[in-house]
Amino acid sequence: MSIANIENELRHAPRLELQADDPITWQNGAVFTGKLFGGGTSASPLTTSTADVKFAEFRCESTATSGDNRLLYMRYALEGGGGGETLRALTRVGSNLGTAHGAHLSLSFEATAGGSECSGLGVACRGTLHIPDVASWSPTGTYAAGMFEIFSDGAASDPAGMTELAVLNLSNSGNATGMADVDTDAVLISIQGFTVGNEAADKVYVNTITAGTINANVTEALKIKIGSNIRFIPIATATT
Repeated sequence: MSIANIENELRHAPRLELQADDPITWQNGAVFTGKLFGGGTSASPLTTSTADVKFAEFRCESTATSGDNRLLYMRYALEGGGGGETLRALTRVGSNLGTAHGAHLSLSFEATAGGSECSGLGVACRGTLHIPDVASWSPTGTYAAGMFEIFSDGAASDPAGMTELAVLNLSNSGNATGMADVDTDAVLISIQGFTVGNEAADKVYVNTITAGTINANVTEALKIKIGSNIRFIPIATATT
């Protein structure tokens, strides 16, 4: 369907009148509590028993030769003192199944030699924390560009029986031959933008290490899993 056809459909769609926070009802009787659009409520969600159904689907293509082109663009300003998010997604598992994700973001390329690539940065998922250009900014609280957490819903929360449980899973997957090539080219973590310095300078990247001191101060470790093997990353309380 062309953009012109979509615009025509929207012009003839049922008109909405927003009043307070009352649920909105379409002319066909469907009810939702979203302020602009949506479907279903917590008590009465939209349902289906048909396999492979997508409740909302957009498949679009841009042939623009420049610019920052986006399928969906959202900006949300919190101006009244209340918190929130631009996007909140939750997948609730209510039966026994194979695989589920809260969200799955991908960056892929056409299988065309030399015809589909990024000359700059190409990432599947990016999180950016902006520090404002204001000298008098005095923030409190805890900040991070990304956060991964395992949240226990209650006192009975117990992951016993899981094959594996990790706060962060770093995986090399896909075709076995391709995986072997990636294995020889990739690094586990790439750290950029931090300058090297000594421990006293409180640098993220420390280059002044005294072997005797650091060995004597390795008193803790982080448990990790490599393949099927449990390993430990040593942690030192001092380096020099």
